[in-house]
Amino acid sequence: VASSQKKLDSARSLGAHLGINYAAPDWTATLREALNGGGVDILYDFVGGEFTHAAIDLLVPAGELVFGALGRFALSGRQVESMFALNQSLRGFALLPLLNLAGLKADLTELFTRAQEGALTVAIDSRFSLDRAADAHRAIESRRTIGKVVLVP
Repeated sequence: VASSQKKLDSARSLGAHLGINYAAPDWTATLREALNGGGVDILYDFVGGEFTHAAIDLLVPAGELVFGALGRFALSGRQVESMFALNQSLRGFALLPLLNLAGLKADLTELFTRAQEGALTVAIDSRFSLDRAADAHRAIESRRTIGKVVLVP
């Protein structure tokens, strides 16, 4: 799911089979219909707030909510208890605790090797000169970007 048709089109161009605009009314019903009345096994939530309230009902019994919208967790204790009653799990995701020097060196070595081999395709949304860094941040914060935003020195 995404918040604009442009983002959904981008996801489809990268291989997504289905795209639902969560800014549309009744998006969860549309998604459930597309899933033939079923739900989702794993829900990656990097939006939080009202999105979580709507999306949580899409989880199947024993499904998992992976929550990465730190600072925007809005489920009540009652909602979490309801999840547990359905054997659903809640997992947090934060990148920084996963980074360590040894792992970072190995990951960067692999990343640079793949880049050198031409094995990576990076979707770049826009480039900003370094003196326009504030504009780059505003573009990201407005959620109108798709792909990477690059600062050029």
